[in-house]
Amino acid sequence: MAGWLDRLRRSTSGPAGTGLAAHLRDYPPYAAPHAGPPTRWTLEQAHENLAYLLQHRDQRLQVLGELLAAEGIEVGRARDDGDWLPLVDALHHWANARWPALHEPDIVTEATWLRSTRCDGEIAFSMLMDVALLLGELIIRRHPGYRWDLDLDEVNGRDGMRSYLRPVLLLPAHGAMPSAVVLDLEDIVVSRYLHPEYKANKLLNTWAQVVEDAVSGRYEAAWSAPARSS
Repeated sequence: MAGWLDRLRRSTSGPAGTGLAAHLRDYPPYAAPHAGPPTRWTLEQAHENLAYLLQHRDQRLQVLGELLAAEGIEVGRARDDGDWLPLVDALHHWANARWPALHEPDIVTEATWLRSTRCDGEIAFSMLMDVALLLGELIIRRHPGYRWDLDLDEVNGRDGMRSYLRPVLLLPAHGAMPSAVVLDLEDIVVSRYLHPEYKANKLLNTWAQVVEDAVSGRYEAAWSAPARSS
C-alpha cells in the first residue's frame, strides 16, 4: 500500500507539489486505538474508538481545515453558524475533481477500509473520516439532538450492518420516534470515494441532502410511527 501512495504522489503532485496526494504526504493519521474489521472488536474496544473520536474531533477538524485550505476550500464560519451549503457544495465538487486520482479499485475496497489503520499508504481513509466528522459537526451545531455514539443495535449486528459497533451520528429515540436515527457518515463518505465511476456520485450532492434532512428534522418525521387514524 505504501508504494501505491508513493506512485500517486509522483503522478499527481506536479512540479509545484500541489496535488492532493502531495498534500496528504504529511497528513496526520486518524489514529483510533483499534483497527477493524469491527466484527472483531469487543464492546470495550468499540467504546475506546468512540472516545478517541470525541477527544480528538476538534484537532481532526483543524487538520482537515488546513488540508482544505491548501486545496482552495475555506471552512470559515460554516462549521459554526454560517451557511453550510456552499461548503458542502465545494466538498462535493472537490471530491469529483480530486478523489478519483487517489483510488485504485483493485487495491482499495470496502474490506480494505474496514480493516484499515488509516495511516501510511492508507492515509486517504484518515482524510475521509475527517470529512465525515465535518459533515457530522455541521449537523450537530444546527440540531443538537444528534450526537456521536456507537451503533449498538443488536438487529444491525445480526444483519451484518457495517455501522454496528462503529462511531456514527445518532439521534436517540424520543417522542413519537420509536427507534434511533443512525447516520453512518463515514460509510457515506467512503462509499463516494470507492465508487468514483458512479454517475450519481458526480451529479447528486448526497452529502448536502443528508445534512439538510438531518437539520430540517426530515429523518425524525420518517422514523416516527405513523399516526393512528381515528
